[in-house]
Amino acid sequence: MARLAILAAAVMRETASMALSRRQTLQRGSLAAVVPVLVPTPALASTKTDAEKVLEALQPLSGFVDDGKWDAVRTVLAQSPVVELWKTGNSKNWIRAAALSAGDPELIELSEDLSSALQLTDQYVYDNNFIYFQPGNGKVKTKEPKDQIAVAKNKLKAIIASL
Repeated sequence: MARLAILAAAVMRETASMALSRRQTLQRGSLAAVVPVLVPTPALASTKTDAEKVLEALQPLSGFVDDGKWDAVRTVLAQSPVVELWKTGNSKNWIRAAALSAGDPELIELSEDLSSALQLTDQYVYDNNFIYFQPGNGKVKTKEPKDQIAVAKNKLKAIIASL
């Protein structure tokens, strides 16, 4: 990347100091067409920043599960930018959109795994909220939602690393 920047600067100096024919300008201009492709796009930078915000939002969830604060967990999961990753469908999942635009199958799979982990976390916490009124053994599940939160965090860390 640094070599390319040095080369681009050299071409710019050379073209500024001399009059070029149209052919010379086009030949040197082909380098300028390559440079923007190699620079990270603002959309991916924004996606990475938003993903880091989601990871930060997920940090207290295991503690909320331990304390039985089911509504607190569901509130975090239902707020933007977290909710777009699992509840509003693929059209609003901004990590999936970035993965599709990049054409990265591994990133697409990670986004789908993240979405599933967040959905399961919400389902387990929802079930715990109403466990006393539902048929069954009446046991509150804390291991399962905490496991899914851990999966979501790990997938999110892998996504951030690949962006």
